[in-house]
Amino acid sequence: MYITINNQRIYFQKVGTGKNLILLHGWGLDSSTFWPSVDLLKDNLTLWILDLPGFGRSDIPKKAFNTKDYAQIIADFIRKKKISKPTLLGHSFGGKISIRFANLYPNLMDKLILVGSAGLKRDHSFANTIAYPLAKIVHYLIPDIFNIKTIIRKKFYKKIESDYENAGVMKDTLLKTLKEDLTDNLKKVGNETLLIWGDADRAVPLKYGKRMYRLLPNSKLIIMEEQGHFLHVHDPERFANYVKLFLE
Repeated sequence: MYITINNQRIYFQKVGTGKNLILLHGWGLDSSTFWPSVDLLKDNLTLWILDLPGFGRSDIPKKAFNTKDYAQIIADFIRKKKISKPTLLGHSFGGKISIRFANLYPNLMDKLILVGSAGLKRDHSFANTIAYPLAKIVHYLIPDIFNIKTIIRKKFYKKIESDYENAGVMKDTLLKTLKEDLTDNLKKVGNETLLIWGDADRAVPLKYGKRMYRLLPNSKLIIMEEQGHFLHVHDPERFANYVKLFLE
């Protein structure tokens, strides 16, 4: 199904019965990432699963978005669909949007669930600290003999650039949202919050989940052993049980 918000079409799915739960996916993904968990949740909850603007079947934004822009889209969606006090569940990038939403529209929502959530400024490793200046030196001072610049650039920038190079017209949105550090926003979230993290998460390591737990005034942290960044895909039964217990 589609809904038009601010002149852009947003794709969404509505499944199940019970309390309202809005599911927000990570960067580069879409609503289908939650399907392994849907059958385990739909008997207890009404699930609203969105393709965020710029992803899946939703329209690409007409301008570069930040998390505030995404939060406004979610707020307008809730108002248009007359969804009563939903809980927001955000995975990774969707979690970052959910944190900003909880700051801006606390009265439109009930609880908050963050799953391997982005939102905190990343620590700079030694490799990351030297990668950018070294790449600049290489670019300007070393002739591109035997394609050496490309080789070195890939070596140092592979992880940093992978998302950016694949972002297409969403590059400016990616840059905008990556710059946002929501440390102060987390301190102001009053909604009861559940954090679910994999102890083997390499995309957003567990140390960031622990920091969020310390920053959030009313939160609980669940650590899923031997799980990475996609808990809801690789261990949907355990993931769904934690969600249902939190919402009972």
